[in-house]
Amino acid sequence: MSHTFAACTNCHSVNRIQREKAAKAVCGKCQSPIRFHGLVSEVNSADFQKILKVSDRPVIVDFWASWCGPCKMYGPEFEKASLQNDQAVFLKINTESEQALSGNLGIRGIPCTIIFKDGKEIKRQAGAMSSEGVNSLLTSI
Repeated sequence: MSHTFAACTNCHSVNRIQREKAAKAVCGKCQSPIRFHGLVSEVNSADFQKILKVSDRPVIVDFWASWCGPCKMYGPEFEKASLQNDQAVFLKINTESEQALSGNLGIRGIPCTIIFKDGKEIKRQAGAMSSEGVNSLLTSI
């Protein structure tokens, strides 16, 4: 069985979730529903760091903002890629609410997709992509 990781928006516990059960996922600690967009989990900086520490697979992150037109076009493609690829954990981080993290990572333009493995950045791609482009980015690592 394939799995992903998501942080609970209520208690901020990291949960390992079977992909097949993601639609009805609940937090193992507080029993709150865990919401996904496709198989993409939206996280804050602290939850992002927790997931990087526990993930046994690459973590691919879409850095975005609500005012960004290309981000709005890219979001559904990123979600589509999350459903097509079980070899990575898919996360979204809002750069407006997580400005310190965006600054620390040197994000200069959005959307920006970064792949992390073993807690370290290994690949970065600026701009919107198709779901096929996201999958190609993942297979290139």
